[in-house]
Order: sequence, then C-alpha cells, then structure tokens
Amino acid sequence: MQLTSLGAEAGTPRWSPDSERVTFDSNVEGHWEVYVMNVNGGKPQRITRTAGNNDAPTWSRNGKWIYFVSNRDGRDQLWKLPAEGGEAIQVTTNGGSNGFESFDGKFIYYAKGRYGTSLWKIPVNGGDETQVLESLVQWNGFVVVDAGIYFIPTPAAGATSSSINFLSFATGKIRPVATTDRPAQGGLTVSPDGRWILYSQLDQAASELMLVENFR
Repeated sequence: MQLTSLGAEAGTPRWSPDSERVTFDSNVEGHWEVYVMNVNGGKPQRITRTAGNNDAPTWSRNGKWIYFVSNRDGRDQLWKLPAEGGEAIQVTTNGGSNGFESFDGKFIYYAKGRYGTSLWKIPVNGGDETQVLESLVQWNGFVVVDAGIYFIPTPAAGATSSSINFLSFATGKIRPVATTDRPAQGGLTVSPDGRWILYSQLDQAASELMLVENFR
C-alpha cells in the first residue's frame, strides 16, 4: 500500500513503537524535513520547520520523541522533538548522525558523521558523550538491540565482501556474526525476535559509454 504521493523523494521510514504511525523524511519543500503520518494513510504532518536539512528520524522507545539529524547550525547534529510537534532540543554538540535510543531509554547511540565513522553514546537528557566503538562503521549500518549493537564495519577500499559484527553490552567484546560475499551497503536492521538480520548489498555497479553524434 502506497503511503505517500508527495511528488518528491521520501525515505528513511520508521515505525512508531505502537505500530500506529510512521516517521520519514522528504525533500518536497526543496530541502529535507521530517514528517509523521498514520500507517493507514492520510496527510503527512511536517514536524520540523527550520533552515537547512532535517532527516534520518527515529523514535524514542516510549514513542513520545523523535530523534533526527539537522545541519541547521552548519554541522550535522542530533536533535529531538515531541512526536506531536513542538520545540526541538539539541542532543549532541560535537557532531551526530543516525541516532537510536537504548532499550532502557537512558542513552542515545549515534554515528559521528555520514561516512566511515566511530560510534558514540550520550545520555538522553544531556551529559558527556562516550565512545562506544573506535573502529569505523557505516553511518546507517548499525542497530541497537537489548543485548548490544549489530554493526557493519566500513570496508577497506576495493573490498569485495563485508562482515556483520555484534558488540555485547555484557562483555564489551565483539564477535563476527556473518560474512557477505559482496559489499554490504548499510540499511541494517534486526527482526523483533532477534532471529533475522536485514541489510542492503551492492550486487553490481556499472556504467555505460555513450557517443553523441553531430555534437555542437
């Protein structure tokens, strides 16, 4: 069932914890903004209204807040605002992207940038940030579960495969979970029962050589 018909790009959809709503981003206004809508359809409600781009929304575990990335001050930072709309609150000050709240609602885990980046956490109500992973990860290639974090390390240049790893909160140790025979492209998520991992993968990259006749 098609949910949006905005005449523009729309992406990064996220279910609300109660499965009643979806948040997503769209550039229908000429730049990226965050929207919320009912899963049964209807008009999307725009909840961000500032200069710059606002995108990559995720829900708090209780469904009351939406985290998102904004470059309104010239650099990507994590912000949050009430899911019903209202004043946005800045979460990070040293860079932040693609934030996920911990299952106990105490921390927000996030990447430091859009590309190869370390992983960090900060208390949801503010405080000092702490580095969680020193190794570089894909900014959209990690997901927080109750027991730890699944993540895709940033592949080396020219790599033809990728790995999916798991960081255990209990032990602080990292173990490999799977190896893909082609480069994984992020978009990582885990099923609610913890039995399945979904990710996107680059199967083929190609370009065509074109000739324009009678060029002037």
